[in-house]
Amino acid sequence: MVQIRRQPGGPNDPTLRLVLIHALFGAALGLCFTVALVALDIQGLASLLHASDSGLIGFALLAGGFMVTCGSLAAGTALMTIPHGDDDDHDGGHREDLQYQPIPVRVRRR
Repeated sequence: MVQIRRQPGGPNDPTLRLVLIHALFGAALGLCFTVALVALDIQGLASLLHASDSGLIGFALLAGGFMVTCGSLAAGTALMTIPHGDDDDHDGGHREDLQYQPIPVRVRRR
């Protein structure tokens, strides 16, 4: 009987799903922020875009920048808050189970 192993990073990987969902949420938030900036005409941004020949391209670049930035920030935050152990922990992240013991050190006088 052939046994199929699930590869990490596949379509059913929960970490990938977590990153994608948060990245999409952050990108949507960046788009909403861009629309709010233009709708409220902050610092004359809407006036500048309307007066330009390439206002639509300017809006697309502004929205793309905010979407990439906010999406990356949300995805990075989601990854950093996963409640698994650190790389330094060899016991799966259970620091409360560690037994600390003093190490004797010799001190020499100069």
